[in-house]
Amino acid sequence: MTGIPNLLPMVEEETAPLEVAQIYAEIKQTLQIPFIPNGIKVAATSPLVLKAYWALYRDFSQQTSLPQSLVAMILYTIAERNHCQYCSATNELTCRTLGVDEETLRALVDDLEHVSPERLQAIIEFAVKAARDPKNLSAEDFDRVRRHGLSDAELVEIVFLAAIGNFNDTLADALKFPVESAVAQALGWR
Repeated sequence: MTGIPNLLPMVEEETAPLEVAQIYAEIKQTLQIPFIPNGIKVAATSPLVLKAYWALYRDFSQQTSLPQSLVAMILYTIAERNHCQYCSATNELTCRTLGVDEETLRALVDDLEHVSPERLQAIIEFAVKAARDPKNLSAEDFDRVRRHGLSDAELVEIVFLAAIGNFNDTLADALKFPVESAVAQALGWR
């Protein structure tokens, strides 16, 4: 195991117990990625947490009616608002991989009023409010998104996704997940 200085170990693929190694293999196959992300390796310190986290992520991502690019943009915007470096980096790279353009990425961070089309802007603003100020979501907020053709099921999925965003940011910040060097390099960090 390698670790984050003075905090928690990361369960590396080469030394993972069988139960963890099996989940790692499923993660790599399902996500079609060549390595296990650091967040997963820290979560694997508790196989119970790893199993629960993976089940939540896998089940939601495989069954959501929301486009994957929208999911990534929502998670990226929430991570940016929560100042979570790990989740911001991971979700920014996912957005870029899914074809989200530079102008949209900048608007998600700097000025939601300039996100276009208007439908996307309404969805992102709704998701951010669900994540950051859920008690103040109003009928007007729901109606604004409904006017853009979203179903009630999609609205529930967006609120659930906002909660997942906060959940991810809490885990990453509390457990100090380091950004993977491959992610940093792909984003052009020095």
